Amino acid sequence: MIVAAVVAACVGVALIGVAIVFAKDSPPETTTQRIPVGEDGYVVREEPDTVFGGRDTLVSVARPDYYAVTYLKFQVATPAGFRVQSMSLQLQADAKPPASLQVRSVLSSDWSEKELSYATRPGLGEVLGGEPTVSASNLVSFDVSAAVPAPGQGPARYSFAVTNASDSETLTLFAGEHGAGAPALAVTFIEIQDTETLDGHQRGDGSGKPNPSGTASPGASVSPSVDPSASVTPGQPNPPGNIPAGRTLCGVGFIPKSGESYAQGVTRVDNLYGGLEAFRTFYTGAPAAWPGNAGKAGRTVVVSFKYNPKEILGGSRDSYLRNWFAQAPRDRDVYWVYYHEPEDNIEAGVFTAADYRAAWRRIAGLADAAGNPKLHATLVLMDWSVFPQSGRKWKDYYAGSDVIDVLGWDVYNFNFTNPKYPDAATMVNRVANVSKAEGKPWGIAELGTAILPGDSSGTGRAAWLTAAGNASIKGGALWVTYFDVDFTRADWRLLDAPSQKAWRGFCDA
Repeated sequence: MIVAAVVAACVGVALIGVAIVFAKDSPPETTTQRIPVGEDGYVVREEPDTVFGGRDTLVSVARPDYYAVTYLKFQVATPAGFRVQSMSLQLQADAKPPASLQVRSVLSSDWSEKELSYATRPGLGEVLGGEPTVSASNLVSFDVSAAVPAPGQGPARYSFAVTNASDSETLTLFAGEHGAGAPALAVTFIEIQDTETLDGHQRGDGSGKPNPSGTASPGASVSPSVDPSASVTPGQPNPPGNIPAGRTLCGVGFIPKSGESYAQGVTRVDNLYGGLEAFRTFYTGAPAAWPGNAGKAGRTVVVSFKYNPKEILGGSRDSYLRNWFAQAPRDRDVYWVYYHEPEDNIEAGVFTAADYRAAWRRIAGLADAAGNPKLHATLVLMDWSVFPQSGRKWKDYYAGSDVIDVLGWDVYNFNFTNPKYPDAATMVNRVANVSKAEGKPWGIAELGTAILPGDSSGTGRAAWLTAAGNASIKGGALWVTYFDVDFTRADWRLLDAPSQKAWRGFCDA
């Protein structure tokens, strides 16, 4: 027998092992390479323009006030005559990692750690593999073989994202800049056999040899396909109720100042903006019994509450919610929202889109049992979710036309570093068009922009607010509520005279 060794000459790639093959009819030869990370970084929702690519650690967590995702990119060169057989992503944690980790494909590898931020991040695709293995030294390994493209030759880029569904335990990993313990991709290549079928078919020339022009596809997987009607709990939601028509209502969401009651805060913002027609209120868990903050203003309200879908589907919240809906006001419109902005939570694996939709259906049945035509089921999503580069499909979160009465959107300008405000009409029309295509009334549940550099007087923001208000009126929005809050992402408050005047002008329109 003739003994042959494979020589793999891959630039920038460390060779772990080379197998020996003895004859043409012997088992196919394999070789494994450990490929160090090419670029890495993490993004933080609360700091949308901050770039963390130069740090020596990587972070993932899903706290309500701090959501972070780690991104990793690898360049893989496949030896001639071989194809990728399997891949393992290896990450070194600085301590015992949380149990709720996932690795996902990334929809594009056209990102750089020098520019990667939450505002510029590529969208995430499917979950790869299952539970990771964790060694005694806290080395975390994921099987990411599902990202392997069709067989072929040539370089390929693979991008992965590591998410952590824990809302309390932060995952901290060593980055490429750390040196020892840097992320790596262990890739096993297998020799292409003469009789091997590729993609389920024999090669056209019958040779079984690699296609000279073939290249491995970049590791950009498509978003998982989710059927909005699948896995839902039976309920009896009625068709959409009576939605008011007419002028666009003007409102705000606010947090009372220190020592100020919510009712006092209502008086303050009323005086500031000349009388408001709608209020945006939030409950971080169960909705407070009426009146609560949602009822104290005595006007139209867009009110959110949150439960994990598993709590809803288990039935433990039925009694409370049934009573809450029964006690809701009947003299004003109540746009009730279950778990606004669920996208990041679903992306991180806190709960699934299917469970979220099923929970919506169950809650809508409880609401309809109240027989109150002033109750309107309102889905509130990020405007980012309708951007193609988000990689998301907004209907993944949509429980169906028979469940959702109104589509609400959170429209923010996160372009803090650019002294030019984006076109407000374009931003508003984007969500308006999606809503109209679905045949649903719509509104902007949260509108916000900070004052950008170079706009110290606030006149630039004032013009943006006026344009957003005009576009909303023209587009037939039910309501627009400004997010008048100093939040972790930015200070959105309208503290300058030009911006306050602009919002008063919208309220008076």
